Amino acid sequence: MAWAIFCGRLRPVRAASSLAVVLLVLIVAWTTGACSSGSVGSFRSASVRQTLAHSLLKNPRVGLANFHVSGRRDKATAMDNMRQAERGAPSMRSSYQRAPGGSVYLDIQMLWGMHYLTKSGWSFRVTELAGGSHSKKSSHYRGVAFDVDYINGVKVGRGNRHLRGFMWKCRQLGAREVKGPGTPGHSSHVHVEW
Repeated sequence: MAWAIFCGRLRPVRAASSLAVVLLVLIVAWTTGACSSGSVGSFRSASVRQTLAHSLLKNPRVGLANFHVSGRRDKATAMDNMRQAERGAPSMRSSYQRAPGGSVYLDIQMLWGMHYLTKSGWSFRVTELAGGSHSKKSSHYRGVAFDVDYINGVKVGRGNRHLRGFMWKCRQLGAREVKGPGTPGHSSHVHVEW
């Protein structure tokens, strides 16, 4: 295993394809100044976000839902959010029930975490990023959380044999909060927050 330093943080690199993505992102970061001071949504960090979003959209280990669990239709599904990030635009938030509307930039560390989950052998389907209706102060609305309903092709639930390992790996990669079955309101999905 090799290690790469990105924006002052040491990150594991396990495969040649992962190393290629890391090198591409580092080149973009260096040439645009993405690691220098500035807001997360600044132009300087946009190209890093775009590169990671593009990589996740093309990754066969990541499924992105083009629907909301609620059945509502808008331009804030997980697939829409990732495409918006790929274009360098903020990702739309839903505006129904408790969702505040508007938009937010997806967090770069969260996108890195999603990328490294796949490089660690995990496949998963993301049902929500910034869209959907969640609790009033949900981290989804800040662009720092995602929900997963399938892990390695198995529906999330108490009987999913991949659940504990996936949640552990999320924490190992820096997620500050990981909730799943056994936590109220999370019986059918895993919530991961950076």
